[in-house]
Amino acid sequence: MSMQWTRPLPRVLLDGLLLALLVMAFAYWWLGNGVHEIIGSALLLLVLRHVANNLFWWKSLSKGKWTPQRIFNLVLGVLLALALLALLVSSIFLSRTLPMIFLLPRVFVMQEIHWFSAYWAIALSAMHIGVNWNRIVALILVVAGKRNLPRWLKYAGWLLSLVVSVQALKSGATIGLWDRLAFQYSLSMWDFNQSVLPFFLHWAAALVGLAVISQLALLLATQIQGALVGGKQKVRASRH
Repeated sequence: MSMQWTRPLPRVLLDGLLLALLVMAFAYWWLGNGVHEIIGSALLLLVLRHVANNLFWWKSLSKGKWTPQRIFNLVLGVLLALALLALLVSSIFLSRTLPMIFLLPRVFVMQEIHWFSAYWAIALSAMHIGVNWNRIVALILVVAGKRNLPRWLKYAGWLLSLVVSVQALKSGATIGLWDRLAFQYSLSMWDFNQSVLPFFLHWAAALVGLAVISQLALLLATQIQGALVGGKQKVRASRH
C-alpha cells in the first residue's frame, strides 16, 4: 500500500471525491450516458482505493472490544459493500459499451437493481460518514495543523447541521430519495433545463440529514452502553 494515499490530506480528498462522484452520477439526464459511465468507472477504482486504505480495520475485527462505533461501522460497511456490488453487476449489463464487447444481454430487472442499489449506496455512504465524522474531523485538523476545533465552531456546526436536517425532509422528498429507499417508484424527476444548482443543494441537504441521524444514533448507543457498563460496575462494587 502506498504511503502517499494513507496520509491525512489524500484520505480526506479521496473520501470527498467519492461522495461528490456519487452525487454527480445521479445527474444522468444532465451529463449524459457517456459521462455517467466514466463517473461509474472512476467511482469503482476510488472505492477499491478507499477499501485498501482501511484494510487494517477489517483485519482487526477479531481484536479489541465491540464498541457501538465498531458495530455501526461493520453493519454499514457490509450493507454498503452489498449495495456497491449490486450496483457494479447491474451496471455491466446496463452499459452501452461493455455489452458490445462481451455480447451481454440487456436485462430489464438489472435496471431496477441498479436504480435502487444506487440510492441505497449513497444513503449508506452518508450514514457511514456520519458515524465516522469524528475521525474525519481529526484528519482535517491534522491537515490544518490544529489540535482541536474551537468550542464555538463545534456548536455552530451542530446547529447548522440540525437546521439543514430539517430541510433534508423536504429535499429528500423533492429528489425522490425517501420513496426509492423504500423500494417504491417516484414521479420526482428533476428538470435540468430549468435549474441545475438546486438539484445538488437538495442532495447535499438530504445527505447531511442522513449523516446527522447516524451520528445521533451512535451518540445515543454510546451513552446507553456507558450507562449499562457503569451500572454493572456499581453492582460489582456493592458485592465486594
